[in-house]
Amino acid sequence: MKMTWKDIQMQNRGKQFEQKVKQAFLKVPEVSIDRLHDQTNGYLGGSNICDFIVYKKPYEYYIECKSVHGNTLPFSNITDTQWNGLLEKSALEGVTAGILCWWIDHDVTYFIPIEILQDAKTVCNAKSLNVLHPHIHSEWIYISGKKKRVFFDYDFSDFFDRAGGYKF
Repeated sequence: MKMTWKDIQMQNRGKQFEQKVKQAFLKVPEVSIDRLHDQTNGYLGGSNICDFIVYKKPYEYYIECKSVHGNTLPFSNITDTQWNGLLEKSALEGVTAGILCWWIDHDVTYFIPIEILQDAKTVCNAKSLNVLHPHIHSEWIYISGKKKRVFFDYDFSDFFDRAGGYKF
């Protein structure tokens, strides 16, 4: 499949978003963050369940970053390896796993625990999450930040209080 210029721009924007996320986590005291390097499109069967493993005593977080245009986060943007791996990790005591999604057109970023995505998929038969449906946001964790032209300088200082030990 040939990539278009828009695909390349989106891929680059996604990588820059990941870099901004990493920089923001590094500003929080006593946090360990490990970036799992992307493997070449699953070449030779390799793939990661997420972009980051973050630790802040007493919890561990598995975080996959997604950036999307429009109103929806399509579940098809999450690979089976990511989906199943995040679900598996979230079942462990002391682990929170999910998707950190930046809705570019809406200038908003949320962390959505994988259990919420799973519930939407199985109970509601959803194929995506829509940022314009405010009634579903009660379980999402809003990530505050200050916008600088295109990207945000995020503040993850209170993320750990809200996401720590999350169980659906």
